[in-house]
Amino acid sequence: MLTVFMEYKLEPQKREQALSQLATMPDRLAAMGAFGYRCLEGVDQPGLFVEAFEVPGLEQYEQIKAWRLADAAFCDCVTGGAAKLHVWAFRSIEQ
Repeated sequence: MLTVFMEYKLEPQKREQALSQLATMPDRLAAMGAFGYRCLEGVDQPGLFVEAFEVPGLEQYEQIKAWRLADAAFCDCVTGGAAKLHVWAFRSIEQ
């Protein structure tokens, strides 16, 4: 299992457009095998968002990462576009 984090800053004038798209994200990601979706906004940095969720493996992670980076409608809301939509996967080091 992998934990995926996405981090980005939204264009202030496109905030509502992005939030509308984010409202559908849990169901859209679940259809791709993700679970435990959370979306958080920075307290000290309004407009800075982190999404986090779990996926069973590398295949789902790569599929979701490619899909999100290719989502022109959402990336248009991100300051700096797709190049500033940061996506990382982590695995547990528990032994």
